[in-house]
Amino acid sequence: MIKSTLRDAAIIATSAIALGVVYNAAFSVKPLPWIRQPRIVDTVSTDALFRTLTPSRADTTQPSQNSAVTTASVPSTPKTDSTKQSIPPPSSQQSSAPRLPPKNDLTPPSDDHGRVRAVTYKQVRMMLRNEDVLFMDARRKDEYDSGHIPRALNVDIQLFELDPNYRNQIMQMLYSLDKRRPVVTYCGGGHCELSHRLSDLLVSIGFEHVFIYLGGWNEYSSKPDSPRQQ
Repeated sequence: MIKSTLRDAAIIATSAIALGVVYNAAFSVKPLPWIRQPRIVDTVSTDALFRTLTPSRADTTQPSQNSAVTTASVPSTPKTDSTKQSIPPPSSQQSSAPRLPPKNDLTPPSDDHGRVRAVTYKQVRMMLRNEDVLFMDARRKDEYDSGHIPRALNVDIQLFELDPNYRNQIMQMLYSLDKRRPVVTYCGGGHCELSHRLSDLLVSIGFEHVFIYLGGWNEYSSKPDSPRQQ
């Protein structure tokens, strides 16, 4: 009796596995890979990153090519005064930290627009100096509470995918944010996929500049000079 039951259970299990394999290979819209493949994300160059964080200099370095913009935004004055007004004082051209680019036709398109790029630890430190940059921690809340990158928001992506109430709260928060602000997602680092899933979510709802810190909290917290928050 026991042998017969075990045999029947083995047949059912084998049949279920076989059906799953056939469905995954032949009928699934998005078949699962047999071997887990790490997701490859290109690392953004520092120059491209700086262009994303810095406003265009076109309206300050080439006033003759943007006279229409200057005329539209500044009341009519003598020619000499208009030229002076179109060039801000040197102190405003030498900002200590990059700023979010204004939304206007003079801002050149960023080469990371619409796709996710990776950033390094040094680039993360540079972005921390810019308060316009958002940081999002994709780990569980208890991991986040034990230590995280300063001013990072906690979006527990696993809970987001399982709990409708939490998902609604997070979506309300995300939709309230400016989608032009650069966002850096991170998790534990290494083989952690949480930051990738969070970045996919951000891109899907319209965030224009999404980056992943692949080193994650494991690398960040190992640096003795890294500022952190609890």
